[in-house]
Amino acid sequence: MHDVISAFLDNEPFDAEEFSAALATPDGRQLLVDLVALRGVVQPALTAAATQPAASRRTHWLGVAAAVVMLAGGFALGQWAARGNSSSPETAVSATSAPEPTANYRFEPGVNWRETSSTGGH
Repeated sequence: MHDVISAFLDNEPFDAEEFSAALATPDGRQLLVDLVALRGVVQPALTAAATQPAASRRTHWLGVAAAVVMLAGGFALGQWAARGNSSSPETAVSATSAPEPTANYRFEPGVNWRETSSTGGH
């Protein structure tokens, strides 16, 4: 009786009829409960990473690798664009000069706006 219940708990091959006969007796059921409790005390607690399937961990790391590749590629593309690498020099924009204005507007006090004193600021 002990061997068949132990084989069941160890995921080893066992005879289903012997296992059923062992569990049909009160002693067999009590032995099963005792062995499960004993294994819970004796075996160390498994970490979350150890209980996770290998395929899940592999998928996680593939996702991390893809994110790193995308970040590095985005950074490299940004550096390339900042240097002004374009097909023609006329389309490159200088980072130090502002564009020429297309219109000039002149605002005069009293004509376009009025200054008022308020306690809330200007």
